[in-house]
Amino acid sequence: MALVLPAIRIGEHYLTGDDRRLRVKLELPDGPVEMWMVPVRYESLEEDEIESGYVIGARITQMSEVHRARFEEYIAQLHGMQPAHERIPQSKRSQPNASGT
Repeated sequence: MALVLPAIRIGEHYLTGDDRRLRVKLELPDGPVEMWMVPVRYESLEEDEIESGYVIGARITQMSEVHRARFEEYIAQLHGMQPAHERIPQSKRSQPNASGT
């Protein structure tokens, strides 16, 4: 996930420092979801004409099952897909029997 922030530090703490974990609260249309993330890279947007600050690329490391399901549903809606938690794995799908039904 990418985060656009006005600064890379809070006080004397870098948001992208070693062993840094970020607690992120994302406001979705049906309410917030919370997650823990680990920054994996960042870049300055200062050369960008539209926004200034930093973009931080982060990996989600922890999220409750309820929040993950809501987050996946939201992402699936954006892409017009079925949420991952509702998909049936290929091995679990009903297979036709010998008679073809």
